[in-house]
Amino acid sequence: MKIPPVQFARYRFAPSLWPSLAFAMVFPVLLGLGFWQMERAGAKQQLVERRAASELVAPLELQRNMALGIDDRYRPARVRGSYVAGQQWLLDNRVYRGQPGYHVFAAFRIEGDDAPGLLVNRGWVAVGATREFLPALPLPEGPVTLSGRLDSPASVGFVIGEVPLESVEDKVVLQSLDIAGLGAARGMDLLRYALVVDEGQPGGLQYDWSPIPAMGPEKHLGYAVQWFGLAVALLIIYIGVNTHRNGDDRDHHVEA
Repeated sequence: MKIPPVQFARYRFAPSLWPSLAFAMVFPVLLGLGFWQMERAGAKQQLVERRAASELVAPLELQRNMALGIDDRYRPARVRGSYVAGQQWLLDNRVYRGQPGYHVFAAFRIEGDDAPGLLVNRGWVAVGATREFLPALPLPEGPVTLSGRLDSPASVGFVIGEVPLESVEDKVVLQSLDIAGLGAARGMDLLRYALVVDEGQPGGLQYDWSPIPAMGPEKHLGYAVQWFGLAVALLIIYIGVNTHRNGDDRDHHVEA
């Protein structure tokens, strides 16, 4: 079965039904993937610029119930208070120099507050011999002053449902960490972003934070070019195999 042909001077474009349906399904997908990568490149460029701008501002003095906006992400910050014993969570599937491990988050009570109001990213720690044995993670006692960067916990794939809390001894292993969701689950009113402590801070572990995204905007642009290139190639093939000379009963392919 063929679609009614279209005449172009000495040539006619007469595509078959099934190849045309396949083309109609695949071609928009390739274009969509290309535009999606373009959007990702734009978002990453904004991310890079926002992180660069954060280097030029003074550290923010964190206070309880402080309203943080999107422009505060990556901003340097300081806080005084104390870690809360027994309130630590391990964000799983974090790789540092090829070794699997966790990002360690701890609840922090800001000075003058009676309840935990901040989540602190202490850094990275390696997985133990097996995942049934978690690393010992002692916390400093008493008041401390911390400096670092405000950021959201790193994304780790797809998560179905609410915040997945899996208790292991007195710690918790998380496959994904949403600050608002964790706060609601544990009855804590947490600031919007976590404080990623700088190297050498009290309670700090292996520093694992970079101001540059792992995949920069140029990689997304490269992927966009690939998807658009595949779309153009598919279009050329589709037109080429379905275009024939007028009067050619054997439907020979037009030679370039």
